[in-house]
Amino acid sequence: MNNKKYTLPLITYKSNPITVGTRGRSAYIEYNGGQNAFVLDSRWLMIIAITLFLNNTGHFVEVNIYDRPKQSMTVAEEIKTLEEDLDFDSHFKTVNAEDFRSKFIKEKLKLIYQFTTHNNVSRVDQLDDKSLLEMNRSISNLFTEVVLTQLEVQPHVWKYFTDTEDLYKLETALMEQAKFNVPASIKLAQSALESSYGRRVENNNYFGIKDKSGKTEAQVTTEYYNKKEVERNKHKIISKKRLKVNGQELYVCRVKDKFEQYASPWHSFRAHSVFLVNNKRYAPLFTGGKRYQDWAEKIGSVKDGGVGYATSPVYGNLLKSIIKRYHLDLLDH
Repeated sequence: MNNKKYTLPLITYKSNPITVGTRGRSAYIEYNGGQNAFVLDSRWLMIIAITLFLNNTGHFVEVNIYDRPKQSMTVAEEIKTLEEDLDFDSHFKTVNAEDFRSKFIKEKLKLIYQFTTHNNVSRVDQLDDKSLLEMNRSISNLFTEVVLTQLEVQPHVWKYFTDTEDLYKLETALMEQAKFNVPASIKLAQSALESSYGRRVENNNYFGIKDKSGKTEAQVTTEYYNKKEVERNKHKIISKKRLKVNGQELYVCRVKDKFEQYASPWHSFRAHSVFLVNNKRYAPLFTGGKRYQDWAEKIGSVKDGGVGYATSPVYGNLLKSIIKRYHLDLLDH
């Protein structure tokens, strides 16, 4: 299904044009320079558009989906957000998922075959950088056209995965996968989770990697500590609240910590790959295959049997939910 977008004539909001359009099976209205949007059931698009044409005094309730989360979020709000994120599937619908998954897989395999045979190699990691880049760009475009357009993707999520102003994220994840064996689905899900789909990015850091040098300014973040960790990190804890998860007594802590800064988003994506490959703690990730489920379960908190990339006891579940919801596993090979 082709994407369509129309600017409504003679109708503005704060001197900016209003546009209506379709993206896959969803419809939307954008206003305030594209910074605000409503996602609509497709059948309402024509009704609203006609109403706006007939009445030039439409009223809008602003819901800025691109606003960055407030740093002053309470612990209770943080927990509620995590619970809502884990409930992805309850409000996610898709139609004939197997149809577009099958179509994408077949077309992706054709592209891989074409590029490898043309270059007389047997694996994608043997392609030269130019051919690899060209192939991955084709695969990322195919994923957007065949998969993302069929999903009910909110505008800020669509923007995160498809906007190429700062970085071709899909293409870059595929490149890093070929060079460092980090599944593209895991890289994209981590960057989406750690950056809140690009709405919370400081110093081009998309993966929440800490600054061990101590040169950057401290930022407020959330960590999940046990009693010993609370005592060890009490110098940077702002507030804490006790929480029981899977029979464990933990503390949800608001802390001040320092994070790495990068010259560009690409440098952050590359640094993430190098960080995983060069750190002995993460070696188990590379020895059990490329199934995203295994990676997600292993990369999480040590309290949950993981290698400790994050302290959240639900980190792995969140990654799996993001991957499943947006079918990011289709990019793994």
